[in-house]
Amino acid sequence: MRVPQTRYPLRIEKSYAHTVGKAVSRAEGITLLLLKSEAKPVINRVTVNDSLYNDDMIDWVESLIERLKELILGSFTDTDAQQMVERFMSAINTSNRANVASQIQSHELVKHSTLLSTGKPVVLAINPVAGDAQLDGYVKGKIAENVSYIKGIRDDYATKIEQIIYRGVTKGQSYGEMAEAIRHQGKISRNRAAFIARDQSGTIYSQMTRTRHQAAGINHFQWRGMMDERERASHVAREGIIYNYDTADLLPGEDYGCRCTGDPVFDDELDDSEE
Repeated sequence: MRVPQTRYPLRIEKSYAHTVGKAVSRAEGITLLLLKSEAKPVINRVTVNDSLYNDDMIDWVESLIERLKELILGSFTDTDAQQMVERFMSAINTSNRANVASQIQSHELVKHSTLLSTGKPVVLAINPVAGDAQLDGYVKGKIAENVSYIKGIRDDYATKIEQIIYRGVTKGQSYGEMAEAIRHQGKISRNRAAFIARDQSGTIYSQMTRTRHQAAGINHFQWRGMMDERERASHVAREGIIYNYDTADLLPGEDYGCRCTGDPVFDDELDDSEE
């Protein structure tokens, strides 16, 4: 039976990015709605030479920003971030376990035992869920790390919006100019979410694959890339090369945004030079 390839979790990556992106879009919608309903009538009347541009105006802006921050935090809570990450980690862990299990189960290690008078081989199966215990701490750590990343996207968005509004008022910008800047910031935050999803998917899947492979006695892997225009030239050069997990200078998925994977290479498939 042909050993299945290690499959990069592209669907899970995209789902993670989409989920976080939706939360950013929700915060963006709230920002624009509040700005339009309460700030637009005032902002469009104000210039740096206007009599409204005084301490009262600044107090009003500060009050508006505080309300806006509360609404952003209410629409994108710490609990939301925790749940997003936990769903992502559960999906990627389940996918990796199933992928590695299918690889192991498709390859039988056949050994001959002298204890059998018939001379028939004894087929020894490897535990397909080996490595789960070793991954417990890693998974918990990655959940905490990713929650920090996602909360960082939200908090950075709120800070940037505050700066946009203050800058807009002090420069006498119109509501339309501020709204454009807010939409641009939303796009930046969604792009950041997409990068984090891609980077973390590759890193986490790589580490899970290595842990489960080695726990099952698979100590070598064959480098496999996406082979598209975005793949690094240095990674394309590694395509098909067999590495030892313990001595490889780089693992697939370790580089920022890397979607490369490592296919298992069983000991009985190695040449003498590769052992």
